[in-house]
Amino acid sequence: MRSKLFFKGIYGDNTIDMVRDIIHITPMETTGKRHEWFIKPHAHSDLFQIFVVESGSVELLLNDQSQIVDSVSFFSIPKNISHGLRMNPDTKGWVISLYDKSLENMLKLDSDIINKMDEIHISKLSEEDKLIGDTFLTIHKCIDEYYSDLPGKQHALQYLVGMMLLRLYRVSVTSSAVNVSDNKNKIYYRRFVQLIKEMKSFKVGVEEYATRLNISSGHLNRICKDVSGLSPKDVVINFFIDEAKIYLRNFEMSIAEISYELDIEDPAYFTRLFKKRTELTPKEFRSQLGRK
Repeated sequence: MRSKLFFKGIYGDNTIDMVRDIIHITPMETTGKRHEWFIKPHAHSDLFQIFVVESGSVELLLNDQSQIVDSVSFFSIPKNISHGLRMNPDTKGWVISLYDKSLENMLKLDSDIINKMDEIHISKLSEEDKLIGDTFLTIHKCIDEYYSDLPGKQHALQYLVGMMLLRLYRVSVTSSAVNVSDNKNKIYYRRFVQLIKEMKSFKVGVEEYATRLNISSGHLNRICKDVSGLSPKDVVINFFIDEAKIYLRNFEMSIAEISYELDIEDPAYFTRLFKKRTELTPKEFRSQLGRK
């Protein structure tokens, strides 16, 4: 089985600059030109992406199949889904990347919405379809706000992204999804991630998760590598780093209290782990949010 290529940032970059840990937007033509109009098949373990085709067309590569997406259209790609793009010099549009963890916490997604967001949807602008028209309008409001320097930009984006996701969900309910094979590994991976959320204790080891899934730890390692490109331990650590970022926005909690809330008994270890993963200490992360 051919291994999946994972990008940590956008198209080979190691990092991605997010506004408020939520959203990143870049022009499709800039990305296309930079990569000579071909983005090789890859996946992201923590990004949900929306591609807006304003003019021209895009060839969307999924597994061993391809589909032409003409303008004016948009399509969504969930995390961990391998996809490639072939464009032309006349292709214009936008690539919107959303941090998957922030997406979940923003909307407190229920299982129905999560399942829909885990599918690929392609929608074409139509005068007869008000839902799609409203979604396009909200997408463009997000783009305009992202590139503005207006006061309260971050809060406005948080609101607009939430509305955009809600409208994407409504469109997905009334449309069919693009079929992408969903194998046993992906099902096990979803169960693993759900277990991490339910147990919510940093003390739980990989072996215990594997036991609860009725598989070996080696099998769990192969599953995680196949689906996300990460080891089970890294999946667990990333979850708790994401949780820590949420808690750090609550300035009433001390860093030690956050460490204990995550079931990490040594706040100094928590600080070292956070810095290793984010290149910032928890205090420095808070300073970026406006509180020292």
